Parts: sequence; structure tokens; C-alpha cells
Amino acid sequence: MNLDPSETQVLLRDTLRSFLANELPFDQVRACEKEGRADAELWGQLREHGWLATPFPSSLGGGGAGLVEAGLLVEELARRAAVVPIVEALSCGAALARCGGERGAELVRGLIEGAITPVPAVLESSDRFDAIAAEAAGDGSLRAEKYFVDYAGFATHHLVAARRGGETGLYLVDASHPAIKVEPHATIGRTPQAVVRYDAAPAERVAGEDGYDCLVQVARALCTVQIVASMQVSLDQTVAYTSVREQFGRPIGTFQAVQHHVANMATEVESVRLLAYEALDSLDRGSATAERIAIAKAAASRAVPEVTMLGHQLHGGQGYIEENDLYFFTLRGKDRSLAWGTADECLEIVAREIEKPTDWL
Repeated sequence: MNLDPSETQVLLRDTLRSFLANELPFDQVRACEKEGRADAELWGQLREHGWLATPFPSSLGGGGAGLVEAGLLVEELARRAAVVPIVEALSCGAALARCGGERGAELVRGLIEGAITPVPAVLESSDRFDAIAAEAAGDGSLRAEKYFVDYAGFATHHLVAARRGGETGLYLVDASHPAIKVEPHATIGRTPQAVVRYDAAPAERVAGEDGYDCLVQVARALCTVQIVASMQVSLDQTVAYTSVREQFGRPIGTFQAVQHHVANMATEVESVRLLAYEALDSLDRGSATAERIAIAKAAASRAVPEVTMLGHQLHGGQGYIEENDLYFFTLRGKDRSLAWGTADECLEIVAREIEKPTDWL
């Protein structure tokens, strides 16, 4: 892919960055964290300004862009630690638009217009993406218990991974139905997450196995971009701090040891950014493989603890107080490193691909 953003992409990125700088103070994020809720006000603004429409086809009322542009939206929102289900909703939308037929197209229009806010409900007690055991009954009801469902209480609908006739598919469930029980629990990233129980909840099949695979791959790639954003902000804040913090009569950023640490941080950020946007570009082009996306996510999940911890180390005591905004990105980065496949889980995918015979001729 061409790593230089187009004029349109730069305009998209800079416009959203300016909007968020003016409209989303970190105190607002802290209030959401404290109250354990999503930022409904910001979500409404994103919809009203048309940001949610950006990556969807114009035939569905979207902006006609792609997943690379979706990545730009995700990165900017993650740079402000926004508590909104942007990855979750866009991943659901991508799977429905690509694999959901006419019903999927109708639901994407609803997402763009603000009529629905879907989030994925995938993992179970096995904590494996390839071990979905939930069964959708022939009468259209669903009994299941799903773990780690992000923004479950904020969503209007859940896109539940379940099986019927031996095939995994995606089932749309109205989150307000009384047969659904949402049990919130605390997370490292301090964003809303829950265990959700579906007790014979009405469920509509909206996509098959291809839709499930698409959902996982898009969410994994966009989650990688969230990690990139956390690392980038940690780097930016560290550069700014070491440029003004003085010791022995000079800024600590002039010492070679500090410069080496910052250089290592910058190298990790740029390498993971390249992998993340290559993954999104391959999804747009239809050339993506599970291996390519897993490589990007594994690299990000491995890099983010190193980058953010170096940031704290170079901040010294300043880095360990929550009045300093650095903590947002350390916590979010660690949380996202575990979401949609840990480094080990993603490397397992890569290992399976490596073992396959290759025809070099």
C-alpha cells in the first residue's frame, strides 16, 4: 500500500482530530470511566456529523470510503481515549455490509442513521474464537453465555456468534429484550464490558460463517489501530516531557540514554502502524489472510507494554499519578492487547499457516 495518506485522508484525520480536541476534554473521559458508562453525547455527535457513515458504500448512505479510513477514525478516537463503541459498531457494520445481503444492508443503514448501535458478542467460557458452542434453535431462539462483550449495556443490538446445523453464523438480538441479562464487570481499560446471558432470546440470523470470519478479522485489525494510537500518544507525551524536564542543568531529553529509549519507542510505533494499515488495506482489497492480520495484532500486543512502560519510566514520578493523562493510554493499550486475540493466540494462527505446505512453482 501507499503509506502516504491522500489529501482526503489527511482532511478526514485532521478534521476529526480538531473536533475531538475541542469537544472531548479528558475530564469528560474521566467522568465516563468513573460512572462505568459509554459517552452517549459523543456517540450522538459522531453520528450527526456523519463520521459513522465514512467507511460504508454510498449505495447504503455511507461515505464511500473503506477500512483504511475507518482506521483513521478509530485512531483519532483512541488518541483521545474516547469511551465509544467505534470498533465494535464498525466491525459489525463491515460484516453486515459484506456478508449480510439485503437484511445486512438495511441494518447498516440503521447504524448510519442512528437507529441501531450493534456490538459483537463472540467469546464464551472457552475464550477461543474457533470454539463457538452457542446453539441457535430452529424456533429462532438463542441460549448462550457470552463473555467480554464490550459496550453490551450501551448497544441497542448484539451480533451474537452461534451455531446452527454445524455452521457458525451471526445472529441479531435486540439488547432490550427481557430474556437478556447483562452483568457488567471491571476491565483493565476502564471501558464498559459485561458477561451477557441469553435465555431463549429471539435471534435473527443475518450472516453465515463468512460473516463471522469477516467480523473477527475487521475487529482484530481495527483493535490493532487502537493499540497504535495508545503507543503514539505515549510517545508524544514522553517526547514533550523529556524536552522540558531538566536534570543537571539541562533537559533530560538531551541525554543519550533517554534518546535511545525514545528511539526504541518510535521504532515500535512506526513498525506496528505499518502492519496495522497494511492489514486494513488488504481487507479493502480482498487480499487479506488470517495470518497477515494476526501478525499485525501479535506485533501490536507485544509492543504496547514495552512502549507505554518506557513512557512511564521516562516520566519518573509524574508518570504514576492519574492527574497525568498518560495513564489512559497505558491502560487502554494493555486492555486492547488482550482483546480480539492476544499475542500468543495470534502467533498460534501464524504457526498453523506456516505449517501448511507451499507450492513455490
